[in-house]
Amino acid sequence: MRRTKERLTARTADRYVLYQQSVQSPESDARFFTRYFRKWAGRPLRVLREDFCGTALLCCEFVRMHKENIAIGVDLDSATLAWGQVHNLGRLPPPMRERVHLARANVLELRQPMVDAIAALNFSYSVFKTRREMGAYLEVTHASLAPGGMLFLDAWGGGDTQFLMKERRRLPGFDYIWDQAAFDPITYGIVCRIHFEFRDGTRMRNAFIYDWRLWTLPELRELMTEAGFEDIHVLWEGTDRKTGKGNGVFRRVEKGGKEKAWVAYVVGRKS
Repeated sequence: MRRTKERLTARTADRYVLYQQSVQSPESDARFFTRYFRKWAGRPLRVLREDFCGTALLCCEFVRMHKENIAIGVDLDSATLAWGQVHNLGRLPPPMRERVHLARANVLELRQPMVDAIAALNFSYSVFKTRREMGAYLEVTHASLAPGGMLFLDAWGGGDTQFLMKERRRLPGFDYIWDQAAFDPITYGIVCRIHFEFRDGTRMRNAFIYDWRLWTLPELRELMTEAGFEDIHVLWEGTDRKTGKGNGVFRRVEKGGKEKAWVAYVVGRKS
């Protein structure tokens, strides 16, 4: 007899699992960084550091790709790292698990070991709210990269990011809700929340809360220049003509599009 899959409810669901299913795309991210790094650095990407790594899902996917790949995940939240250690690293074969190194550390203080690339995804660096803090972070990442190394920051913007709004997306067993709860046009401070709702009507409100600064592309590029990065450029996500939403294809551009909301990567290289 086939076992019936447990129905998700606010009581039975795990918020980290829901986040991974609704927000992250580790396989495509790992492939993208690997392909882009080889194209522009001229060598394979073998050592990747993920800052604000959370459950280290990307780190685990990266070491799956090649037997020589090494991933370093950095985060301050011990509970989140511990969950990832059990549920993500714990599912890797021992040889792969040995090539993932998790550090509970402040990304502003971590300069070693030297790595080929650093990725800060899901706008996580937005916890830095001043130019001094953001500049200090970029200086640390620059110092942590081997010659020819690359930094990848994802970024978001457009008029819709400045409105208080909720966006719902239906997924198997639950709904993901992105809630832009507050925005200050003077400071560009923004508060965002993630909620989950289930088919039985129960809700997991405020599963994740973010108190950020919404950084603009010119600010990020200027700060990266000041930190010593070269060949700083933007990879712009294309738009699906049928849905009007992002299509997951990023291309190097000199001018952005006219979308009300957009996602891009800002990339910088160390000489």
